[in-house]
Amino acid sequence: MPVKLWFAMALTITILFGLLLGILAAIGYFFSLSGYLIVLLAFLIIGIQWYISPYIIKWTTNMQELKRNEEPWIFEFVEALCKQTKTPIPQVAIANTSSPNAFVFGRTSNSATLVITRGLLKSLNKEEVKAVIAHEIGHINHKDMIVMTLAGAVPVLAYFVARFLLFAPSKEDRKSASSAVLIGFFAFIVYIISNLIVLLLSRLREFYADRFSGQHTKPRLLANALAKITYGLSLSKENEANSAVRSFFIADPITSKREVSSLSREYEDLVLEESEIKKAMEWEEKNPLVRILELTSTHPLTFKRIKALLEMEKGLGV
Repeated sequence: MPVKLWFAMALTITILFGLLLGILAAIGYFFSLSGYLIVLLAFLIIGIQWYISPYIIKWTTNMQELKRNEEPWIFEFVEALCKQTKTPIPQVAIANTSSPNAFVFGRTSNSATLVITRGLLKSLNKEEVKAVIAHEIGHINHKDMIVMTLAGAVPVLAYFVARFLLFAPSKEDRKSASSAVLIGFFAFIVYIISNLIVLLLSRLREFYADRFSGQHTKPRLLANALAKITYGLSLSKENEANSAVRSFFIADPITSKREVSSLSREYEDLVLEESEIKKAMEWEEKNPLVRILELTSTHPLTFKRIKALLEMEKGLGV
């Protein structure tokens, strides 16, 4: 695992856990709960998030197990790459959606599931699909999807605490109501800060997974795949606003639409030529609003990822 990524994940968990304890301590003060109970609640909340997250993803995603005889080349590539990189071999599933995408999830690296969409297999050639799969295996190798599962609990908790306490029952006495609103406001600030921290880590881990793929396939293959996926998602008519999975995808289906929304009419034929992709990337790079949008995105802007991969290609001399 890259040292910088490990440090970033450790720092993120430390900060988020501190914020979580802060919220629970404030709630404990308001409801006169003991400090031991507060710490127990913190571990309990994170443990529940870690345990139920895979179930939530399975329930909210139209996925099923991929049979080896359907796409044997996928299993061969996954097993070969995992053996080469000493990564636990994941289960492989297929999601019945036309949107081109892929993601991994799991409680541990040994229980990970790799999910590929039907749209990805139709939109990309085999070598590009392999590059995407390598990216996802990179997440398993780095164990960052586990950290993302745990980290995601804090913003969610802060949001619900803020909603509950900011609208404290009016029958409470004025002092109690004021305290509740104050704690609720604190929880709302924690929600904003923790959410931005989680998004920052999410974007960082994508760069490292991209690099993992480039090292074990070819950087240009993933660059081509990312262009097709992102600008292909911008054309998709399907609703992919599944907050449980967004950060796990190789490309965010929601922000992909926003990144190139003004160009979607030019792509109504659903065919992306190289010149159109280049134009979309140039527009994305020059548009200041898109750069601001990145702050609230689970993924880096596509042109940044492609540039990094092409620079990596030059460094490798391939």
